[in-house]
Amino acid sequence: MRTLQALSSAAIALTLCTSAWAQETVDKRIRNSDASFREVMGEPDKGIPRDLFEKAECIVIIPDVLKAAFIVGGKYGRGFVSCRQGASRRFGAPAAIRIEGGSYGLQIGGSATDVFMLIMNETGMRRLLGDKFTIGGEAQAAAGPVGRNASANTDVLLHAEILTWSRSRGLFAGLSLEGSTLRPDRGENGKLYGHEIGNREILSGETPVPEAAKRFVADLNRYSRAIATGDVGGSLQKTGRVTLKAVHFESGKADITPDSEASLAAAAKVLQDNPAWQVRVEGFTDNVGSKEENEKLSQDRAQAVADWLANHGVDKSRLTAKGYGEDRPVAKNSTSEGRRKNRRVDLVRV
Repeated sequence: MRTLQALSSAAIALTLCTSAWAQETVDKRIRNSDASFREVMGEPDKGIPRDLFEKAECIVIIPDVLKAAFIVGGKYGRGFVSCRQGASRRFGAPAAIRIEGGSYGLQIGGSATDVFMLIMNETGMRRLLGDKFTIGGEAQAAAGPVGRNASANTDVLLHAEILTWSRSRGLFAGLSLEGSTLRPDRGENGKLYGHEIGNREILSGETPVPEAAKRFVADLNRYSRAIATGDVGGSLQKTGRVTLKAVHFESGKADITPDSEASLAAAAKVLQDNPAWQVRVEGFTDNVGSKEENEKLSQDRAQAVADWLANHGVDKSRLTAKGYGEDRPVAKNSTSEGRRKNRRVDLVRV
């Protein structure tokens, strides 16, 4: 009788936890994911080693993974995955994902844990684009090391497709998730993007970051050293022209995204160190849209960069702005990678 009552209580608790988890909004969940990530990365001696973060192709963050058990245990949670895009190595728009799994053994109790996963290579990334995969089954996984000085060169780590960690009650540690299943969460994608969209389309790099996820993606990129700012001073000195690396705008707008600040700050520092240089900020687009629209957009973006530099210590009288639209492409507009290269802002000494 007591066993049945205990099982019944555990089942009720599990149902209540699942209900609360399901009712949490996608906006709140992505805010929680961002907060958890910032807290972990803000403690380098206790968190994810930076060298592993730089090598990773994607990051999965699932806040408040719930675990409730009596003899038979279960894990379930909803979160997001973001992957690096192209040569810039910037993290792109996030896709919703869920984790499900089970465990067996003598265990009683319940807990909520934040789960982090680094997808370390293209093989692991391709698995994310499928319908589902089992950690430790189709994908090789290992509990990740903790801290700035943790060894990242063991044989297990070098061959693992996925490295996993958990954070609960302020404690951060490597975690084994073998047997758990990751799968796309299409319902949450619909809520986040406002229309039906799959993880493959989102993670391809062409999908704009939705409003609710902009802070999340900006923070992923803010903590990444992999975003190169380029040798602005050297290029301007030698050739008189440089394309600003990692400077981006809202889709179809001239609003500079927060993850552009590192590159713009580097450019501002160079111009402050060379006060005799007069500089023209040039904007360019791809060939999507009308020629008139692209000329206006490129002009607005060039002016936005000039204004940013002026607002951060560069004498405004030294700066001019000019938009060239889709003219002067540096790559073919027939491919997404080519169009990405053509959407750029250059600094030119005049």
